[in-house]
Amino acid sequence: MIRKKKNTFTWFTLFLILLFSIIFESVLGTLSAQSLKKNEFYPGDALLITFVDIYKEGNKKSFDIGGEYKIDTRGYIMMPLIGSLKVIGYNRLTLAEKIKKEYKAYFTEPYITILPLIRVTLMGPFFRPGSYRVDRDVSLWDLIDRAGGPRDNCNLNSIKVVRDNKVVIKNLLASFEKAHSLAEIGIESGDQIKAKRKTEYTVRLMLDYIRFAMSIVSMYLIIRQYR
Repeated sequence: MIRKKKNTFTWFTLFLILLFSIIFESVLGTLSAQSLKKNEFYPGDALLITFVDIYKEGNKKSFDIGGEYKIDTRGYIMMPLIGSLKVIGYNRLTLAEKIKKEYKAYFTEPYITILPLIRVTLMGPFFRPGSYRVDRDVSLWDLIDRAGGPRDNCNLNSIKVVRDNKVVIKNLLASFEKAHSLAEIGIESGDQIKAKRKTEYTVRLMLDYIRFAMSIVSMYLIIRQYR
């Protein structure tokens, strides 16, 4: 009787393990399918390829395809040896597998990693304002540092994000100080990060205003005197 109960328990345990395995594989397959559908590359952006030929054969020439590639308006990049390659519709994993297959004839065992880069424009009192292609995981601090940092007259409280001529994110000083990533802030490709200059009310500026006001009053009194 005890033996029968043990056998029943064993079969029930095996059944649960089998059921769990089937459910786990089904969920994993669904997640994988979803990730395969995800597109991480868009026209005008770029991608950074890191390349290593792990088991390089002696009779094959050493050639590095790593580097930054700009995505054209059609969604293609131009790569050495193989030419034009479509990247739109892929994520970093599926595109890496595609590139490995394309270069199979040239390399023994290539190891490839791909990093999507977005376009962000810095405008305002920075030392090197302009457009940059960056990883969304870099911090706002790192991006501004790449632009040479803010000038002395930069009002950090005025930093904002503009998208399609509309202000979508304000008050980025806290994100700048805490080194939040562009992804955490919500910055997307094509966004503009703008800052204003500080309004400095110096003693000299105040005196200039006073002199101007006095000249206006003096002119008024002279005109009135001759009437």
